[in-house]
Amino acid sequence: MTGRESNPPDSRRGNTDEGTNNREARDPRGREAPAVSHESIRDFRGHPTDFLVDILDQESEVIIVAELPGADVETIKLNLLNPQTLRITARRAEPVEEESGGYYIRERGNGIMSRLIRLPASVTDESARTSFKNGVLEVRLQKMRGAPERGGKRITIE
Repeated sequence: MTGRESNPPDSRRGNTDEGTNNREARDPRGREAPAVSHESIRDFRGHPTDFLVDILDQESEVIIVAELPGADVETIKLNLLNPQTLRITARRAEPVEEESGGYYIRERGNGIMSRLIRLPASVTDESARTSFKNGVLEVRLQKMRGAPERGGKRITIE
C-alpha cells in the first residue's frame, strides 16, 4: 500500500465523509436494530463495567442477564444495595498453564469482576430467582409494590 488508496470511513473515529456510515442498523425485517454498547446510560460513572449485561423490564419483574466468562458459581456474589441498585461480583479463575512453551498472547485474565447496575424499577429480594449456566448468570427480581425498603440484601445463587 502506498497510503494513497482510499480507505472506507471509520465510524469509530467519527469519519463519515461519504455518508455511508450514517445508515441505521436494521434487523432482517427492516426494523431499526437496537444499538450494542459496552457502556450504558444506566451505568454509574466512574465504576467499572467488567462484563456485559442485558436488563429486561417486564410487567412484574426485572431480569438481569450477565456474561461472567470463567467465573465459578461459588465466587459470584449478588447484593441488592437498595431497591434500584444491584452489585454483581465474581472471581474469574486463573487460566490453565500449558505444559510446553509460553503464551504467545494472553488476553484472558484472572481476578475479580464487578459491576454496579442501576435497575429500571424498584425491586425486592423476596422470591428472587437465579441461575448460572455456561458462564451466563440470570437474575429475576420482583418489582416492589408500595414504598421501597432501606438497606442492602444479599441474594443467593441457586
